[in-house]
Amino acid sequence: MFFDTWHELLRVIVITILAYGTLVLILRLSGKRSLAKLNIFDFVVTVAFGSTLATVLLSTDVSFAEGALAFAMLALLQWLVAFLSLRLSWFKGLIRADPRLVLRDGEFLEDAMRDERITRSDIEGAIRKSGHGTVEDVAAVVLETDGDLSVVASGRAAECTALRSVAGWRG
Repeated sequence: MFFDTWHELLRVIVITILAYGTLVLILRLSGKRSLAKLNIFDFVVTVAFGSTLATVLLSTDVSFAEGALAFAMLALLQWLVAFLSLRLSWFKGLIRADPRLVLRDGEFLEDAMRDERITRSDIEGAIRKSGHGTVEDVAAVVLETDGDLSVVASGRAAECTALRSVAGWRG
């Protein structure tokens, strides 16, 4: 069926405008963290925002107020998790993965690559994107917590202080 009533179409238009504005306002108030590159927790919250938005827009069983409250609760939970992970290291360990070294001083770290399901071609692609043509001249490649590969091109890995928080830095 194309549509049931004009009233339902008007409801979707009004609720869409209200829900969109509310979601933008809540994301703006929750800070830049909500819009940062996604780790697993941020990804889950983003999917939940999308699912909630779709439900509010299309389901007559869910009121706008219930949807707005759900948006606010998701933003609050995201803020609370970020707050706790900054203050409690054990909690941070539950929520966030550590960055992991997958190449050190031009040598592929096969065990780390296998554990993280990263291929040589993934690493070589990251090296090329960073503007380097020789794997052997790269000090380190790190699989970051958001899934990006970072390339550290100068020095030896053991001397790179930016790698201090990376698993396998000294090993």
